[in-house]
Amino acid sequence: MAVRLRHQSRRECLHCGAHVSKRFCRVYGDEHDRIHRCSECDTHIRLSRGSAAGLEVAVPDPETAPGRHGGDPA
Repeated sequence: MAVRLRHQSRRECLHCGAHVSKRFCRVYGDEHDRIHRCSECDTHIRLSRGSAAGLEVAVPDPETAPGRHGGDPA
């Protein structure tokens, strides 16, 4: 009986682990269709500028800039 190793799904956000669709991976992902950030852990404006593909973008990250782009202002 073969043992299957658990590999990270290509349809899973590498940052938060949320499920993403095959189409989202194809459209927003990197050259291997991997998603580095998704709509569960990042903003649409950042995703559309390349954060989903693992690129650095000029728009502040909601996780490191509280109160910006939907983050908690606390």
